Amino acid sequence: MKELTIQLKDETYNQIKELTELENLINRHRDKNRSDDYKIEEFIVGSIVDKLDQIKYFDLTNPFIESKRQPIVKNRFKEIAKQKNIYMKDIADQLNMHPPNISKIFNNVSQPRLELFIKIWLILGCPPLQQCIYLEED
Repeated sequence: MKELTIQLKDETYNQIKELTELENLINRHRDKNRSDDYKIEEFIVGSIVDKLDQIKYFDLTNPFIESKRQPIVKNRFKEIAKQKNIYMKDIADQLNMHPPNISKIFNNVSQPRLELFIKIWLILGCPPLQQCIYLEED
């Protein structure tokens, strides 16, 4: 394992410290029995690993990679909602929409416009975008 030393401006360090404390607070809120806390160093490493995963995912789904087929954007909202025990009806109620319209989106019959995508994404707890969307070749 390699060790890396970095220097940060005080403002940057304080922002990372606040984010680390917020992450720890969220984790304790989700699991009342949790007593461990991330250290700032662990938070930074986790953030870097997450960013590397995002880049790797983008490379795999990049629509600009030369291909004769046209990729289609699809979503995984249905699976995410199921994992979080959130019902389509509840999402429809929060969005003041009819459940069949949400069902069409969740079953990839149609895709939401950006504004609606963001609203659904927020209701689902802002999961990483690479978990929410994928490309399927036409």
